[in-house]
Amino acid sequence: MVPTSAATTKENNGQDQDSNTSTAIDEPKTELGGAPVMRSLSTHPLLSPRARGLKIRIMRFTPSWFSVTMGTGIVNTLLFDLPWDETHAVFRAIGAAFLVLDIILWVVFLVLTVSRYIMYPRFFTAMVTHETHSLFLGTIPMGLVTIASGIARTGSEYGVAHSLNIGIVLWWIANVMSIATAFGVPWVMFTKQKHATETLTAAWLLPVVPTITQGAVGSSLCRLLLEDNRLDYAFTIWIISYIMTGIGTLLAMGLLVLYLQRLVLHRLPPREVIISTFLPLGPCGQAGFALIELGRDAIDMLPRIASMYPDREGLQQLALLGAPLLGVGLLTALVLWGLGVWWAFNAFISVGTDLFKRRIAFNMGFWGLTFPLGSMTLATFSLARLFDSNFFSVDFPRAVTFLLFLPSLQRGNVPASTLIDPNT
Repeated sequence: MVPTSAATTKENNGQDQDSNTSTAIDEPKTELGGAPVMRSLSTHPLLSPRARGLKIRIMRFTPSWFSVTMGTGIVNTLLFDLPWDETHAVFRAIGAAFLVLDIILWVVFLVLTVSRYIMYPRFFTAMVTHETHSLFLGTIPMGLVTIASGIARTGSEYGVAHSLNIGIVLWWIANVMSIATAFGVPWVMFTKQKHATETLTAAWLLPVVPTITQGAVGSSLCRLLLEDNRLDYAFTIWIISYIMTGIGTLLAMGLLVLYLQRLVLHRLPPREVIISTFLPLGPCGQAGFALIELGRDAIDMLPRIASMYPDREGLQQLALLGAPLLGVGLLTALVLWGLGVWWAFNAFISVGTDLFKRRIAFNMGFWGLTFPLGSMTLATFSLARLFDSNFFSVDFPRAVTFLLFLPSLQRGNVPASTLIDPNT
């Protein structure tokens, strides 16, 4: 947002301008003598390829950076949720390191974000009404809720006092932020922005997916509260987690229909955002994980709640719903897992094709690859534990790992001396 006031005047001398002449937008620059000198905006520090100085870096900071915290936080969650118990001792310390890194990144990014809108308050309105930047507001609560999950589940092992309570407080804060993005950003899209089908990307999922993540993390907090015999609080979080999961899952399914229509009618997204084809894995994996874990919580919690209040008829009836809720959650998770596999197949093919053509350069969008794959992995681990299946715990992760390393097989130049001994 750089104001431009004066521009160079064009003379009409009846001759055509040279088509090779580059046109640049200029702004006046006053020297010490007072005479205005024209300077191209391409040299302005705000628009230069590399930011120089803290003030310019703060000015150019956007919410999309919080996708880094999502990708970092999901690694910590995965390392603490592996289905192989004998490996936990090895990976828990690594997971704790990722958690510390996640906290540092999120706090630094929050300070930069707050500083940006204090220093440049008009940027906030411009960001909220921007068709792309506003979508990444959902990455802020998603990054925070991964921190809440990590602190609640692992803080006590490293001497963090009241780690569960700290995690729950952060979960409530992330809840408020998730509701704000899930309700506010779509409303702004309806009333303040202009969109077209051909410009639609899977980034439209970002404002609503945080509510699903809240439900998934809420299931983990509920289990920790049950272990601490805090049944009433666990029951409250359990209900809210189901509500949040329902909001996000149903909205995400509607958006996936629109995204599928966009792919059919207008082909794949441009190469700059082709990595966004992995984003549909996020709601599929997070929702599947949440429904399974909330069902498991119900089997343990509802009978205990009913025994605490034997005179309350409604709770006595709820005690019978644990197994049905787990069954429905399992079936729904399997359906969502299959849908996620379908989206993963299309994403691998789409990105792989562009990689083999050497059309993709690394950019910030690549951080959108980590969290969706981690979400699908969480759902896979939940299915592995429930079915006690080697397919979900070993075979499928092995196949996905192979696909992730396929880009390393793309064509390149290899010196002949490395393959053939020149002395023979």
